[in-house]
Amino acid sequence: MRLIALAMSLAAALPVTAQTLLSEATGNWAGPSNEGFYFRAQLSPTKDKARLRIWGGALDGVPKASGDPEFDNDQIALGAFATRQELEVYDSGQGSILQVVTEFADEDAEGRSVVQIQYLDNQYTVVGYYHLSKFYNPGGEPFAYECDVDLWNMVSIENGQQRTLEPVGFEALNASDWTWDAAFERGFCTRM
Repeated sequence: MRLIALAMSLAAALPVTAQTLLSEATGNWAGPSNEGFYFRAQLSPTKDKARLRIWGGALDGVPKASGDPEFDNDQIALGAFATRQELEVYDSGQGSILQVVTEFADEDAEGRSVVQIQYLDNQYTVVGYYHLSKFYNPGGEPFAYECDVDLWNMVSIENGQQRTLEPVGFEALNASDWTWDAAFERGFCTRM
């Protein structure tokens, strides 16, 4: 009994191991003017998915990655077969866009997906999505599938064909419940 109590007290005294960090990005949602909220975003693995956490709300500089984040989605991107996962901050000219970039490869295909997020009206909002798969097709001709979704204008371009999407409410673009296959599940891209 004493041995169990000693083991438990030693385990409690050990520092918690840090979660593996795939990528980190910082910026200001207003873009280069720095007149908006600063943020820090981190991407880390969770089983076969990628987890995005964002600390924000600071006007006086980039917040530390401590305490509870404002945003936490543990299924924002697929981690299985990922060859590269990274966060990028893109200046759109109308503010910063946080991009979750995943490059992948397996025995059937290789490709890239990008989820674009902006902080708008107190919501982390998905404003765009891009997916490209290049299929090897052994014994036949290789082929590709590409889908580029502009959720500002509700337009999707799949393999060069533009399609107008059904309008959705602002809340439907909340990044909190966006998952790695949301663009396909919500009909923004079609499955092959």
